[in-house]
Order: sequence, then C-alpha cells, then structure tokens
Amino acid sequence: MIRRATWVAQHWLQQLDEGFAGTLEQSRRVGADSWATYDWVVWEVVVDDPERRISEPYNTAGLAFLLAKESREVMVGYAAALGCVYEGCKDDGTVGSDDAPCYSWWFRVPQAKHAQRNAQGLPVVVEALRRELDRMFADQHHWDGWVDQRRTRALVTGKQMPPLL
Repeated sequence: MIRRATWVAQHWLQQLDEGFAGTLEQSRRVGADSWATYDWVVWEVVVDDPERRISEPYNTAGLAFLLAKESREVMVGYAAALGCVYEGCKDDGTVGSDDAPCYSWWFRVPQAKHAQRNAQGLPVVVEALRRELDRMFADQHHWDGWVDQRRTRALVTGKQMPPLL
C-alpha cells in the first residue's frame, strides 16, 4: 500500500510542477489545464501486474504474451472507434520500492475529447479505454492513468520517442 501511495504521489507532484494550482479537482473546475493548447494529448494507462499475467519476456509464448498481443489487437480498433489513436503498449518494468511489475498502454487523445471529463477528472474516453482493458483481463487490479508529458510534447516538437510495441 505504501509503495502504491508513493508512486501515485510522484505522479501527482509531476502534475503540480506542470502548473496545476491547488488540487486537481479545483484546477479542473477553474479550467486550468496545462495541456489545453495541445491538439493531441498522450495518456498512459497502467495496471499493476503482481501475478505477472501480462508482464513477462516477449520471447516466451506463455499466457502473458498472448494477453499482451490480444490487448494490442483489440485496442487499436477500439481506440479508433472512440476517435483516439493507439500508440502502443509494453511491459513497463516495475514500480515502487518493492519493484511490483506493471504494464502500460498509450493512447493519443484529441483535445476535444481530452477536455470531456468524468466526475473523477479523467477524460471520458480514457476511462472507456481503461474499462475495455479491464474487461479483457478481468483481474480487478489497480489501474491508473495520467498524461505522458514527454510523448505529448514530442508530438509538437517532432522529437523522436522510443517505439512502443
């Protein structure tokens, strides 16, 4: 629990550094969004994977490899149907002090959809993408999501980013 709280706190602090004032909910109410001027915003959706159901070496043909492959195939079309672009997914290594495995997906969200928020402050389409992934894995693991600052800025600057699977 402490590991997870530390991880969430780090991402929250990153958002504060980007110009959010007060709580995220307060900032959204007054319209402050440091990504509002970007045509596209890249969102990263992450799931804890303590049983390593998805996170395992890609050179093995186990269940994890098949689940990751299936998620890529399904999410390309699902993201497009929502007006978004599937950027990729990967075993995102580990998170926290006890190196819990996690898996990540990236989606490019157009500004108009980025601005449409649910009660928790997430873009409605990002929550729909997360729910679709959750249905695929049906594990009730902890999910999280945030703007990938580097990839979002790279869209504007043309900076090359490492490829995703």
